[in-house]
Amino acid sequence: MKTTYKRVHTLPAYENVEALKILPKFHLLAHGYNDKISKHDMVIATAGSKGVVKLWKTLRRSEEDSIVSAIAGLELLYEQDESSAFGEKGGGYTGLIFTSPKQNLLSDTNDSTSDPPVELIAVDAEHNFSFLNISACDKEEQALLQTNRIIIGHNDEILDLKIIPENEMSIDEDDSQRKVAVVTNSAQVKVFDLGSYSCQVLEGHSDTVLCVDVSPCGRYLATSGKDQTMRIWHLETGKTVAVAIGHTEGVGATAFSRKIGRFDVSGKAAKNGGGSFAVTASKDKTLKRWNLPGSSMLDTIGNPGETFNELQVFASVRAHDKDINIVSVAPNDSLVATGSQDKTVKLWNSTDMSLKGTLKGHKRGIWDCKFSMHDRVLATCSGDKTVKLWSLGDFSCVRTFQGHSSSVLRVRFLSGGLQLMSCDAEGLVRLWTIRSNECVFTMDAHEDRIWAMDIDDNMLVTGGADSRLKLFRDTTIEVEQQNREEQDQNILKEQKLANHLRHKEYEQALDIALDMDKPRQVLKVLVAITENDFSNKTDAVTTLQRYVKNWDAERILQVLKYCREWNTRSRNSYISMIAVKAIFTTFPADQLALVDGLAEILSGIAPYAERHFERVDRLHANSYLIDFALLTMGSMHSGEDDYVQWEKTSKPVLPPKVIDGRVQVGGKDIVGFRTDDGDSTSSSEVLTVGDSDSDSGDSSSGSESD
Repeated sequence: MKTTYKRVHTLPAYENVEALKILPKFHLLAHGYNDKISKHDMVIATAGSKGVVKLWKTLRRSEEDSIVSAIAGLELLYEQDESSAFGEKGGGYTGLIFTSPKQNLLSDTNDSTSDPPVELIAVDAEHNFSFLNISACDKEEQALLQTNRIIIGHNDEILDLKIIPENEMSIDEDDSQRKVAVVTNSAQVKVFDLGSYSCQVLEGHSDTVLCVDVSPCGRYLATSGKDQTMRIWHLETGKTVAVAIGHTEGVGATAFSRKIGRFDVSGKAAKNGGGSFAVTASKDKTLKRWNLPGSSMLDTIGNPGETFNELQVFASVRAHDKDINIVSVAPNDSLVATGSQDKTVKLWNSTDMSLKGTLKGHKRGIWDCKFSMHDRVLATCSGDKTVKLWSLGDFSCVRTFQGHSSSVLRVRFLSGGLQLMSCDAEGLVRLWTIRSNECVFTMDAHEDRIWAMDIDDNMLVTGGADSRLKLFRDTTIEVEQQNREEQDQNILKEQKLANHLRHKEYEQALDIALDMDKPRQVLKVLVAITENDFSNKTDAVTTLQRYVKNWDAERILQVLKYCREWNTRSRNSYISMIAVKAIFTTFPADQLALVDGLAEILSGIAPYAERHFERVDRLHANSYLIDFALLTMGSMHSGEDDYVQWEKTSKPVLPPKVIDGRVQVGGKDIVGFRTDDGDSTSSSEVLTVGDSDSDSGDSSSGSESD
């Protein structure tokens, strides 16, 4: 059956309608509009090029049909307020999304406290997601289509950022509740919630915002940009409370005074310079000080209906010969430091902006400078790829940190002033130890220049030209605590391992050694098992099979990796082969084939196993040479019978004669031969074995004649 649609009504919208969404059962959501909406009415939301979301109610053709009635036309029900609308200037809205089509809130129940809010998401041309309220219960307290939160879908190049300090009344220490103010390559100032990354957008500048700073109390925000003005915002209300006008070119740097107590000073004292102040530096090469009227007046101006205050210049000076990139205020508000493209950093008295000193040493323009909160030193970074530390006593350079391979764009103190954190144009963040003058940590944080970086407590936030905002936490304490706990656990396990080995509880000892992931301890246990089985005349493979049968695939893979390493040394090859044999004789081949990476491990074991087998085979074959030599040589220990037999078979010329218990053989006297004959010749008569009778007779007669 063919369905035919017929146009019922045409209503001019006077804009390009980019999105349309039907809101089902809207009468259950907007209780404050029950007088205008019935359960039979259909509500439609539209958005387009004007950047305003509109709600339309359908008109019924017949009032008699209470179930289904034909649509006669559309009537405008509600239009988004201009304060929360995106507007036509930015490109308008491009889409609408209804967040919860299947929530319990849509049913006829009165208890909806546990349900998440029902919202309409409006997507604008800048890829931002605005969550609009459509479940208003009271038109006075919570307006329909009011913006609950904004998620930024795309940031342009991030130029500067500041972490907003926690309010002194806040007791929540969760980093997820912290906020950070970010300026991108646009006229908007964005305040991000680090927990949800929802965003509050501050609009007031007419041109690109270049820099941002936050007051130490966390209540005010200072921004400046190419529109040659500085604006001070009240963060709670999101309103402009003061504007400073006086520069002739774009303002590229701004900073608040750092003493919290001065923000409470108001009246004549604040006007004369006794209260808080802000300083600005511009492309016109001037440095200006602006006195603030005090928190009592700024908080009043921040209320709805109050107009902002125009600040007056308290002091102005031509600071540098080239563009000023950065301005910083000392923690005690006594000094103001400025860094410029003229390669110098200048220190100014904050009271009258008189020059106090000039720091020279960098070879290129200065990008950032920062006072230490704990020492009288100043850190600077430059396009010459170095970070320098300066003494505020004699204005000399006390440290130079080299290691960056590109321009260093930001520098901050941390760890109580003992370390420095810097970032460069290659997207690298480096951590320096001041005492040793060494880089102890390098992190690849971004893919492009890191224009913005700020540190507060244990949190680091960076932003760069890659449009990314990244949050890092200092986990040094957690890592140290974890290492201490691991060391304690290892000591306890090692003691248990030693106890099990002492009591010959090898299965428990093997499990502990494997859990500790220490191959040497595992080898020690396996050697103990093998030696114990050898002494008991049992098979070590059989013992290991009882242990192996309870192992899972991961444990098998772990032991085989150990065996691969052990098998590279001949002294450990025997233990390695026993472990491998125990595994492969316990589990079937089809089960082992399912273990990932097993084939690769075996390919590393096989070559060394073959080499060890060939070595043992050669040793075994060579051992038979010893048996052959012993068999051929006969007994190695000759007895008295053999000597007697040799004596009988030998035929000397003359038999040896014993004279006075000594026998001379080969001209040497051999002592120890005794004869039973009591009568013996004199000690001078010595007979040489093998002498002839004539020689013997001559010698005897000669001896007698003598």
